[in-house]
Amino acid sequence: MRVQAKVGEDRKRYNRIAAIYEIAEAPMELFLSKKWRKYLFERINPCEGDRILEIGVGTGKNVPYYRDGHYIAVDISEKMIFKAKERVRNSTKDVQLIVSDAESLPFKDDVFDIVFTTFVFCSVENPIKGLKEAYRVLKPDGRAFFLEHMLPKNRLIQPIFHLLNPIARMMGPEINRKTDENIRKAGFSIVKEEHLLGTVFRLVEAEKV
Repeated sequence: MRVQAKVGEDRKRYNRIAAIYEIAEAPMELFLSKKWRKYLFERINPCEGDRILEIGVGTGKNVPYYRDGHYIAVDISEKMIFKAKERVRNSTKDVQLIVSDAESLPFKDDVFDIVFTTFVFCSVENPIKGLKEAYRVLKPDGRAFFLEHMLPKNRLIQPIFHLLNPIARMMGPEINRKTDENIRKAGFSIVKEEHLLGTVFRLVEAEKV
């Protein structure tokens, strides 16, 4: 019951901030995230016919960068999905939007060629459970990409992130998670890890083993 209640709280929070989400994120998007999204899809480089899952589509900021393939994009917030629909309408790509919790994906095992996220597992209540779901729905030879912010590796500045985490959590994300370790705990093998801004923002490529 507690897990269901927490999922409900997360959904309410993101529904509540959906209207101002892009305004709040605008500076970060303009100076950093936009170029990282573009680079992410250069790395993913999907093929025609690939089945691709985006977990945590939010307002659809990645949609303009979608390439070949059939996309299914999920988010816990109905209002975020509503915003994403606007971008999908302006896209020529094959995209299906679904309201779904990352910790309980409504798909069979081994169905996607590619799974990816951008700044998502800082907000999922049980990140390892969500990552295990990503692992479950990925095909055995599939690829996963996680563009995430994490606790920096520099132990001298880690206490600052722990101190600021309760404030950040009011908006949703936790800034002191070790998402790289969680990816491994979920069963993935990390193929490559790139540091985009120090060791806080990283792009992790992983595969199912």
